[in-house]
Amino acid sequence: MKNHLLLFMAAGTLALSSCNKPEKKEPAATPESTENVKSENLKIEFTGTDTFTIKNPKLKVSLYGVSEGLQDAPATLITEKEFEGKAIPFTVELPVPADAESKISPKPTNGVKYYIATEWDSDGNGKANEKGDIFIDHDKAFPNVKLNSETQKIYVKVLK
Repeated sequence: MKNHLLLFMAAGTLALSSCNKPEKKEPAATPESTENVKSENLKIEFTGTDTFTIKNPKLKVSLYGVSEGLQDAPATLITEKEFEGKAIPFTVELPVPADAESKISPKPTNGVKYYIATEWDSDGNGKANEKGDIFIDHDKAFPNVKLNSETQKIYVKVLK
């Protein structure tokens, strides 16, 4: 239930962030150019300034997509994969399907926003994303990513 609440809050924050600051919008990509850009792995660097103690290095990284034109639409899970993070910072490569945009429902109307979510029981107590675990630092930056060959930085902190 808590994970669903976190995803709902993340989707709400994403919707509000697109309302609060105007962004320069690029024209929607054609299917040919979308395939070329999205055929590579998404490189994600997890970084932060807290003192991190990692007892359980296994975490799940998920990529979600949502239409920029539909403010109340739920995000769609595009892909997820398990990794090991033994020390912060660390970098992972998340395989992204070439047809990532076509998986989004409802169909995007005005571009797409992608973001990352994690599920990590880093303190090893059997419960992920709770007090004491390493989690995305939404206060520092929302975990939006672009599907390109650049390394995307995701800031993390210890939940208190």
